[in-house]
Amino acid sequence: MNAFQEMRSLKIGNTRTDGNSIWLFDNKIVDVREDGVWICNGGWDSATTKERLNGLTGVHIVQRGGNWLLNGRQWDGGWVNVDAWNQGVDSIPEANVQEPEFDVTSRWCPAIEFISGAHSRPVYAVFHTWVEGKLHEVEQILNGEGIPTRRMESDTEGVYRPNYFVIVQPENFDRAKDILSESPCVA
Repeated sequence: MNAFQEMRSLKIGNTRTDGNSIWLFDNKIVDVREDGVWICNGGWDSATTKERLNGLTGVHIVQRGGNWLLNGRQWDGGWVNVDAWNQGVDSIPEANVQEPEFDVTSRWCPAIEFISGAHSRPVYAVFHTWVEGKLHEVEQILNGEGIPTRRMESDTEGVYRPNYFVIVQPENFDRAKDILSESPCVA
């Protein structure tokens, strides 16, 4: 929190800041925008998430009966402007809703893990196909389980046919693989 408040970068364990945002396990949970400080739980109602957010000035989160209360009011964990929330405003203008972040460009598995020598794949790919139309069913299954997805296409530069992937956020990877392994329509 000191690094964040001093607007400097720092990473300690599972938490990092660039001085403008805070990430916990690569989920952005704090973002400074033109209109103030915005927070969310990144989809995790965990004690660690609550502890990180409670380190912010003007944020006090408690859990009662399985529900989170942000500064005395029930909160679903979605993005909120802390100042507006403290003034009783809990609706979020659609333009300020942010899509979950996916780390898709910085890490790739060796090609040998997929099709030896043919191409590489994103680390968090849970499904691969050469037919783009097959992605929709996998996305529906995972989204129905509350797992955000993103499509990726490998850059083959015309050497091979395109490879299409469904990727998930790192924290959803194992669960998504388990769900898909039990689905007869994906095999």
